[in-house]
Amino acid sequence: MFAFVVLLASSSPVFASTSINSQWTNTPPTIDGVVGSREWSNQQLHLVPADGYPIEAYVYVLNDASNLYFLVDAVGDTIDGANDECLLTFNYESSLPYFQHYARISGNTTSQSTSGNIVFEGSLGFNGHKVYEFAILLSNINAQPGQVIDFCSPAYGVKAASMPYDPDSNPIRDNVWPAGLNVTDLNSWGVLNTQRQQYSPPSDPSGHVGGELFAANKLAVLSPYLALIGFVAVAAVLVKRRKV
Repeated sequence: MFAFVVLLASSSPVFASTSINSQWTNTPPTIDGVVGSREWSNQQLHLVPADGYPIEAYVYVLNDASNLYFLVDAVGDTIDGANDECLLTFNYESSLPYFQHYARISGNTTSQSTSGNIVFEGSLGFNGHKVYEFAILLSNINAQPGQVIDFCSPAYGVKAASMPYDPDSNPIRDNVWPAGLNVTDLNSWGVLNTQRQQYSPPSDPSGHVGGELFAANKLAVLSPYLALIGFVAVAAVLVKRRKV
């Protein structure tokens, strides 16, 4: 199932228990509601059933130079309900609705909801449990690679949608992040650390991610150091001979 969904239109301290680390990707996932065997490699959250929040999900996050990619694998939602939702909220603000942007997918495998005025790419699927995939333009959430973004999954609104949300069960089930979240208080939000691709030299177009590139002829790179080591060794020998 493929669709275009709609995005409605600060930085905060980083705490290990409330941080998500996106991973740079040169091969963006296909946003089709199907989890490919090699598409998603950076699991960041395991939302476990807890008191008041009894639905389980795994959350993966990637980014490239243009987009932020989310997979919410709602393994605890085993009913393909027409009212299921996945809600992602970004960028805290101090008044209602307490976030500047949100992305939401809802429905079953044949329907999606749209709201707001900025388009993002989204899809949901069902293979024994609900799967949600997002590709959100970083520019749509006022971000670029390497930035830290305020992020949370609240139980929000009349339907209390969250990441994930299952209103077709009895009782209704959701799960928030971070634990103990109060959407009105920035200190209880989490942060999402995006990655910036590293080039060496800066103009190198090879797609190398992270660290330094080495020349193919490593001897050419190492020769100045080898010469220095040789010089030191010769000097040591000469000093020793003089002492003798």
